[in-house]
Amino acid sequence: MKKILYILIFLFSCELDQQFGVQEFEDSFSYYDFIAYGWGEVFNGDKTLALDYFDQSLKSSDITYYNSAIVGMGWAVTYQANNLLNTSECIDNVEDCTDIVDHYRDNAKCYFYKSTLNEDLSLQNSTQILEWCNQDDVDIDDLYSSVDFMSLQLEDMVTYYTDCIDEDGNPYVSCFENFVIDLKVGYIYLEYLSYIQSIIDDSIADESTDDMIALFEQFYNSYSTYDIMEDKSNYITDYSLSYKNIASLISTLYLNSGNYISSCQYAQYACPDLDCDGDILNLIDCLDSF
Repeated sequence: MKKILYILIFLFSCELDQQFGVQEFEDSFSYYDFIAYGWGEVFNGDKTLALDYFDQSLKSSDITYYNSAIVGMGWAVTYQANNLLNTSECIDNVEDCTDIVDHYRDNAKCYFYKSTLNEDLSLQNSTQILEWCNQDDVDIDDLYSSVDFMSLQLEDMVTYYTDCIDEDGNPYVSCFENFVIDLKVGYIYLEYLSYIQSIIDDSIADESTDDMIALFEQFYNSYSTYDIMEDKSNYITDYSLSYKNIASLISTLYLNSGNYISSCQYAQYACPDLDCDGDILNLIDCLDSF
């Protein structure tokens, strides 16, 4: 195992206390209702059910853009990859773990890439989307790498979801405001998973901590008040992913690289009462709370 001081702060941690809605009303669900249920299952850690809800959303006939559903699919498999890193399978067999995590990462890349396109996906589902990405004449790694995710705007689609109303002119309760930000978080987290793998697997070349810090700082500087729950449906959950989690991870990366001052400065965004007096144990206590 590579010798490195690494305090692993997982971005995604949740305890879903209460699901919203009841399944007997699914026949009357809109696109946005299925999306809301899908995200609920992402937070609940059920990839299969999450993908099922996102698939059902693609069957909605009253929708122009399906991008937010595809972003949800990407999150579902990214979350699955994250969960695998916590299992005995990864601890006891690093090579097998790397292969499985890579499989989910590749699937997430496929979904995230497709989510940037303006396509009619009403006759497809999550499985068919992956089948397209796995065709011999499709190099999803190249296509994914060609997208500047951190600069994406997709204004027409974002505006469409912001202004979504039903046939009676009333706004949907489950209407999302800006799925592009969630796409960017998904992107940086996929990069983070790759970084983690380079640490725990001796067969993979080390990835740059400085590059990882720069990527997360770029996001934080653009979305310093980010909270994933701001534009999600109105269900009760203890799930949390906000700018504080991002700041604590940046702090952890700086600490691992031996930069206490920068580490503590970012930790203060997550723990405002933290004193940067050189006491590393207080800093670690702050990071351990996220």
